[in-house]
Amino acid sequence: MSTIRLKINISNIELQEIEQNHQILLTKMSLDDMKQIQDTVFDSLTDKDGAPQVGDLFVSIFDMDNLKTKGRFRLTFNINRQFCCSDINSCKSDYIDLNFTYVNDQFEAVGSFMNWDMDN
Repeated sequence: MSTIRLKINISNIELQEIEQNHQILLTKMSLDDMKQIQDTVFDSLTDKDGAPQVGDLFVSIFDMDNLKTKGRFRLTFNINRQFCCSDINSCKSDYIDLNFTYVNDQFEAVGSFMNWDMDN
């Protein structure tokens, strides 16, 4: 299991917008955040054939406490592969559950990615 830590600057107004449209959170993530997600998922995979790439990110669950200081969200995504020798593509859906805190315009989320594939 690999841990992901995201630190995102989000104003109170932006947080209210994210509550209404969770996908806005994805636009607030930096390229470094996206790279961290890609690298964490890639490093956790035992089968790296087809150059797996994370794509089609989507926030499928977003819950926040009444004080708006902590909560959780689920980041769903596809692991896309393209096998160059056979021109075959494959795609597998997966997710990461993250818990977050929000203090002084700082949105900090922590979650772990677990590769559920059986490799025995």
